[in-house]
Amino acid sequence: MVCAAQTEADRAAARAAFQSGVEHYTNGRHTDALAAFQEAYRIAPHPAVRVNMANCYEQLGRPVEAIFHFERFLVEAEDASAAQRTEVRTALRRLREQVGEIFLRVTPEGAAVTIDDTETRRAPILDAIRLPAGMHRIEVRADGYAPSSQEVIVTGRQRTEVRIELTVDTGTPVGDPVGDPVGTLGDPVGDPVGDPVGDPVGDPVGDADADSDADTDSDQGSGGGSVLSTPVIIAGAATIGLAVAAAGAGIAALAANNDFDDAVAESNDMSLSAAERAAARQRGLDAADKADRRALMADIFGFTALAGAIATGLLVFLYDDSPDDPGATAWRATPVGGPGTAGAVLEATF
Repeated sequence: MVCAAQTEADRAAARAAFQSGVEHYTNGRHTDALAAFQEAYRIAPHPAVRVNMANCYEQLGRPVEAIFHFERFLVEAEDASAAQRTEVRTALRRLREQVGEIFLRVTPEGAAVTIDDTETRRAPILDAIRLPAGMHRIEVRADGYAPSSQEVIVTGRQRTEVRIELTVDTGTPVGDPVGDPVGTLGDPVGDPVGDPVGDPVGDPVGDADADSDADTDSDQGSGGGSVLSTPVIIAGAATIGLAVAAAGAGIAALAANNDFDDAVAESNDMSLSAAERAAARQRGLDAADKADRRALMADIFGFTALAGAIATGLLVFLYDDSPDDPGATAWRATPVGGPGTAGAVLEATF
């Protein structure tokens, strides 16, 4: 008897809260109406109350929450009439024009991700995040890493992938480690090229040396090409191999990224069982790790290929291309061109 009386009391309280929500909504007090409908649903959950909450959220300019409650109504209200379902689906189509989705790929795992200073999640985040169309600020923090923040523009009915990778906090600006090695490799390019050519002209050398230099300059000038020594050929071949490896790793990273997107979509498919969605989430994690590893390999091969290209260029200019052995092989690359033709001729002397 006590339980029955309590149940009846709950129902009476839910009806009172619901009627209060209707009154507030009719008078345009949508915040008060939402609070009343939420109280009614808390006391006596019913799918129809979700429609009222969704309407309040729409009037308050919060389309993401409105979509959530409309979608839950379609799932929970099994006995809803065809007219009710049609009305809710029409509202959903209207609201989805105002909402987009982002996929967040955040490194390291466990980093705290804050969106618009309100919602905080932990990486990895496999589910797509719905946000109202417009500008949003994303901040990522993790112990031992420099924090990162960026602004993202969300477009209605569009999906956007956002990749944020934190760097280890060493007290050095994030851009320094990237910029310094490039400058170090680039510095020798200007200096050695000018010095070996210019110095012998002014140095007090003998006539024989001067004649030899003049002959060498004349030979190179008349041929219009550069002599390719064996070290140059080896360095060039290694550089090409690294570039090919970088391209292959990049393609593999893109493929893994596509696998991740497929897994995310499958994990969000409510028509699948919980076990199938959980398996999709795990595949998404595996694909994300694989994509990150392949991307890192592509970066390593790419930077190494760049260094190899610079080193090859240095060898072309600096390496002694006058073999002591008269029987040694010398290679020369001569540019050629003509109507509709451009390239180089590789010549060898034995």
